[in-house]
Amino acid sequence: MIPAIIVWLIRQYWLNRHNQAGVGISAATLTNKVWRIAAIVLLILLLVSLTGQAQTRSLNYKILRNGNKVGALHFTESISGNTNYLQLESEVKTRFIFSFTAEAKEKAAYSNGILTSSSIYRKLNGSEKANKQHRIENNRYVIQVGKNAALSKIYPITYSMLSLYTKEPLNIPSVYSDNFETSLEIQKAGAHKYRINFPDGNYNYYAYRDGILNEIEIHHRLYSASIVLTQ
Repeated sequence: MIPAIIVWLIRQYWLNRHNQAGVGISAATLTNKVWRIAAIVLLILLLVSLTGQAQTRSLNYKILRNGNKVGALHFTESISGNTNYLQLESEVKTRFIFSFTAEAKEKAAYSNGILTSSSIYRKLNGSEKANKQHRIENNRYVIQVGKNAALSKIYPITYSMLSLYTKEPLNIPSVYSDNFETSLEIQKAGAHKYRINFPDGNYNYYAYRDGILNEIEIHHRLYSASIVLTQ
């Protein structure tokens, strides 16, 4: 329907233009010009549509402890132009000495491959345990925790913990941890498998399939768990 309207409008424009100028135009010449212009207009509209449309990918994981599902994690990546938006939401309900519910939300935005902002928010049994933001100011990162702000010594950040979900760290030696505010070494632990040690003495293994994070093995000093891709 839309292409037909475009052709009709172009045809009317050319007829009016030549009539006003008092110059005749053959049907064959008019048709040829109309279709050439219509093709160009349609191509421009298509390119604008493809450029403006965001691409989104979603990954769903189950969180297991002792073989039992105790929670779920949802990750999304949205790409719009040169900007990538990463977002993670997770919830865990289990019993370890006592019953507890843990919730987490993390976000990161990259522009042309450089982190421009990020945030971490975590709750345990309804109480806030972490609330931290990173943002760029004058080619430096400002780290905001509550009312306190500090400047990071690291810039630029091109690969953070959320990046692990969507991009295998092939030939990437380190990853930035928003939580610990530092870069952590990525150790090769096998084919498409990597180990990351955290400053608090805990460590995780990250395993990939087809370039996508397939499983995380969590090794905490008090417990172990795994996060497994379901979709």
